[in-house]
Amino acid sequence: MRRLFALSSTLVLALGCGKDGTSNAKAECQLEAIDLSSCQRSSLAGLQPEGVWNLNVQLNDGTGAAGSMRLSGLASGASMLGLTVTERQVSSDTFFLASDLVGTDDINLRFALAGCASTGPGQLAGMFRRCQNGQLDLQGTFEAVRVSRRAGETDSDKVQLVGEIALPRGSATELAVANGHAYVTAGREGLFIYDVSKPDAPRKAAESKPSDDVYNDVLVNGTTLYLATKNSGIAVFDLTDPEAPARVRSVPDKAVEVNALAVDGNILYAASPYPNAEVLVYDITTPTAPTLLTRYFVEGAEPTVGERPLDVTALGGRLYVSHWTYGMTVSDVTNPAKPKFLGRFGGSTSRTTVVGTVGSRTVAFDAGEDWGAHLSVLNVTVPQAPEQMGEFRMRPEVSIRSVALAGSKLYVAYYQDGLRVLDVSVPGEPRQVGYYNTWRESDLSRGLTFFDGLNTLRVPGDGYIYATETVRGLLIFRETE
Repeated sequence: MRRLFALSSTLVLALGCGKDGTSNAKAECQLEAIDLSSCQRSSLAGLQPEGVWNLNVQLNDGTGAAGSMRLSGLASGASMLGLTVTERQVSSDTFFLASDLVGTDDINLRFALAGCASTGPGQLAGMFRRCQNGQLDLQGTFEAVRVSRRAGETDSDKVQLVGEIALPRGSATELAVANGHAYVTAGREGLFIYDVSKPDAPRKAAESKPSDDVYNDVLVNGTTLYLATKNSGIAVFDLTDPEAPARVRSVPDKAVEVNALAVDGNILYAASPYPNAEVLVYDITTPTAPTLLTRYFVEGAEPTVGERPLDVTALGGRLYVSHWTYGMTVSDVTNPAKPKFLGRFGGSTSRTTVVGTVGSRTVAFDAGEDWGAHLSVLNVTVPQAPEQMGEFRMRPEVSIRSVALAGSKLYVAYYQDGLRVLDVSVPGEPRQVGYYNTWRESDLSRGLTFFDGLNTLRVPGDGYIYATETVRGLLIFRETE
């Protein structure tokens, strides 16, 4: 089972802050307490202990999660798994990082990585430990790869960066484009609105910061804006003035966390991973007054093992739910008040899906978000039996965040590998026809998370590709061929 780092890290859980310097708190997570006798420690001499690294932790209980570490370039020092490194030992035969914290219940925690072997300057394998009050409670192994540009690639190929604007605060996440404006969410920092009527000169027009909430997805439907939030369900705004959304209400009455939104006709679908692992279905015939039709729990999914809905899309009376380790599911929503499960594809983690018609077939492009994530191309013409037609893979240490389909082109946001443009006219054989590398190690705040780089894509049909980048903000591209 893969732990759901994207939503709630279970390796780094319930933490407060602050250091603890007592040896008792470190005990079984000190370098001297970790058995490295079978390691090839002499191979560590060729390691480059600097830069940004992505790492894959495999715990002894069979679970695992992806993370990151930064070994140089931050004013605050090195970091691992998003935590400040408090002890570092690096020499010709030693690589050891540890982070000491005090949890919310005054529990002293230590996270430790000990290098075991290196097969090259940017490759590392070793041991992972977590201790509570000096007692080992999680252990396993890790593999790590330094993030750098793919060999042989330049900044771009057949894709041009037209416009770019950084956010005043926070990290850009989701995106909607409508009426000459781009609406960018930034978690706790709220919503930023940009005038993109001149794509080569985007201009910040307005912003809205929540008092105590986190903004996730954003969707514009006509003159109504819907925000998926962590604490308030779906926040509904009147968008008569595209630069001044007026909040009307939130739904449902009892707030839940909403992660993603999709609309099909007069029906709004919302993926709510917590607390109930459900899909909320609304009638939006009156756009600013959504009426709840049903709370849909996808049949067969087990939330207790991380099988929760992360994304939704709907087309032609079918609802497609990206359900993490449960895979992608297809349900009949011709009667949206009574969804009916039809089938699923469970080949890998499913983070997001886009669906379209290619020739005579209905095709789903399903993307994972994890170490080893890739794109699966699925024939869902017979939804009871989704069939894999093909796939597209790059390198295991870089994950996919989002996909957008326009005609026979599929646009993929590949985090540190940037924008990838695929020709899917033969859907079973996706072929890269362009790219743009957006990630730069020298940018501030790189390496704090595995999910770093190009984030969400929108291709509204105006000749441009709009994207959010976790550090660089709003980016606008166009293809040159």
